[in-house]
Amino acid sequence: MRAVPLPLRNFVLAIARLRCPFCLEGAVFNGWFNARRQCGECGYFYSRESGYFGGSIIFGYAVTILLALVVGVTLGSFLGMGWSLGVLAAVVLVTLIFPFWFFRYARVIWMCLDLYFNPPVREDFEARGR
Repeated sequence: MRAVPLPLRNFVLAIARLRCPFCLEGAVFNGWFNARRQCGECGYFYSRESGYFGGSIIFGYAVTILLALVVGVTLGSFLGMGWSLGVLAAVVLVTLIFPFWFFRYARVIWMCLDLYFNPPVREDFEARGR
């Protein structure tokens, strides 16, 4: 197994294509919200431990709030709409729709961050009572 972090280029490709961040071949999802247990190509288990994807939820929430703030400030200040009901509706719409679209990307980004800071070991490719 690799003892050094994987190249950043691999992570960008994995995120863009929603593929296994280790081999870039296997699909992470087999539906909109249904994640696979492991890569069908290299055998890498996507969830290293119970509650592994909790960080991706926090990351997705933070990105959603940041995007809502950007939309609100852009519409409210820069486009001269003020803080009207239309701006509030746009912000609410962003906070309701964006997390569903970003869910899959947040999970793959989380896996990439984890693989960068904690390169895979042999146990990440074994069932180990999962």
